[in-house]
Amino acid sequence: MRKIFLSVVLMAFIASCTPKKEVLAEPVKDLNATWRIADITRNAVDITAYVDSAGFRLTLSGDKTYTLEGNNIPFLVNTASGTWSSDDPQYPYNLTLTPTDSTTSYTGSIATPVSGGQRTLSITFSPGCYSNTYIYTFEKMNP
Repeated sequence: MRKIFLSVVLMAFIASCTPKKEVLAEPVKDLNATWRIADITRNAVDITAYVDSAGFRLTLSGDKTYTLEGNNIPFLVNTASGTWSSDDPQYPYNLTLTPTDSTTSYTGSIATPVSGGQRTLSITFSPGCYSNTYIYTFEKMNP
């Protein structure tokens, strides 16, 4: 009887030692910032050196408004201000911009990888001509 009791206690102890899986929560992607262009590709070809994007700034504000500065290049929208939204705060796949002077929204697919310890923002879109696909990779500006 004692051997059976010890065997049951031993099995219960072993069963209770199963490793617990840690569940890591995906952080919310903070897109609220002023972004500058780091790289531009068109149809998978790097064209950064051929595009004057030095003054281009995209500001996504916490109140869900956006502003564009220095927008003299093809972009998702051409209007200097409006509202923005993403489809999911933790796993955003789309960024939608709605210009102030329009009821039409424009959506680009996005990625938010970390590069060099800093969050980046990549927006993929086709302005007008769907045979041309642009990917703008942005870096956060320091405040």
